Amino acid sequence: MKPIISLSPHVHGGDSVSKNMYGVCIALVPALLASLWFFGLGAAIVLATSVASCVLFEWAITKFLLKRPACTICDGSAILTGLLLGFNLPSNLPLWLIIVGALVAIGIGKMTFGGLGQNPFNPALVGRVFLLISFPVQMTSWPVAGQLTAYTDAQTAATPLFIMQNAISSGDPRVLEQLPNATDMLIGQTG
Repeated sequence: MKPIISLSPHVHGGDSVSKNMYGVCIALVPALLASLWFFGLGAAIVLATSVASCVLFEWAITKFLLKRPACTICDGSAILTGLLLGFNLPSNLPLWLIIVGALVAIGIGKMTFGGLGQNPFNPALVGRVFLLISFPVQMTSWPVAGQLTAYTDAQTAATPLFIMQNAISSGDPRVLEQLPNATDMLIGQTG
């Protein structure tokens, strides 16, 4: 019997590209819901603009520049790129920057290298890096999460040791009298 020599993959699961892409999109639904909960309507606008722009640019580049049938938009890769790009952008970013990022992600990050599976870098991250280099102020000004502080059960503050250090370094001799003794601190009465 002669051995069969072939290229990988040698084991096929039967899943199509579109099934994998839509599966990842479904897996991102909890992250989508969390972003809507924490950042509200701004996150929804960023994600919708990003997804719509990525799908539109993939369709336009495939149809008009590459002169191929625009059937690649049905595989879900442009939707996934739009979601990933939208998750990487601040929720208060101007719409035109989102559209520019989507154009760079699809046009340069994906289609320049031959389309799906041919790109050496993640197209969404290519768009993010382009926006970060070109517009650093807008890309590094993240809004405060709206709902996050309403339901927190803990609060961050300076540690007692830091407070004592500042009090001692102030030079006031009364501070040493107010400090707890070592027994109280070791037993856990002071914390």
